[in-house]
Formats: sequence, structure tokens, C-alpha cells
Amino acid sequence: MKSAEGYLQDLVYKLSKVGQAIENNDLSTASSVLGGSTNSDWVQKANIAFSKLSSGPEEKTQVDTFNSSLASLISSVTSNDIESSKIAFVSSATAFEKWTTLTGLVVGQLKGL
Repeated sequence: MKSAEGYLQDLVYKLSKVGQAIENNDLSTASSVLGGSTNSDWVQKANIAFSKLSSGPEEKTQVDTFNSSLASLISSVTSNDIESSKIAFVSSATAFEKWTTLTGLVVGQLKGL
């Protein structure tokens, strides 16, 4: 079984792939990486990791922000809206970075961020 950090590594990998796809206006690739729903296995596992590693209310707020941004991202990608996808992607990535700062996770520990 993977560690919480392992689940977050998967998250970083997915965000990186999605970011590249959106940059290239390739929403079909972004969609296949995201999995089309916040119920996707990797999203569930990322949230397990968030729960394990979050202690304070600020961290939980960033997790909520990340999840709502991710839901917007999935919706925008699914409806082929490149501009909304870009905005939602930046919002998701920013919330995740703020969360890593709050938890003291060294970003260097997660490759690709």
C-alpha cells in the first residue's frame, strides 16, 4: 500500500500532465488524465492523504478549495471550455501549493511540482 506521500506524488504527476495538456489546448488528454469525476480513484486517495497530513483549520480550508477547484476543472474540461479550464487549473494548483506550505511538506519531496 502506498503512503500518503505516494498518493500526493500521484496527484502531482496528474496535475503536471493536466497542466501540460491544457497549455497545449488538448482537453481530451486532460479529461482522460482527470478521469471525468471527483470520485476517481486518484482523487479519493489524494483526499485520504490530505486527511492524514492536515492538522489545522487552514489546511482543511485549502483542501476544500482544492477539491472545489478540481471539480470546476473537471467540469470545464468535460465541457471543452479552455479558458475556464485554465482558471480552474491555476486555482487547484495554487490551493495544493498553499496546502503543502501549511503542512510543512517540502515541495522538493514531491517531484514535478
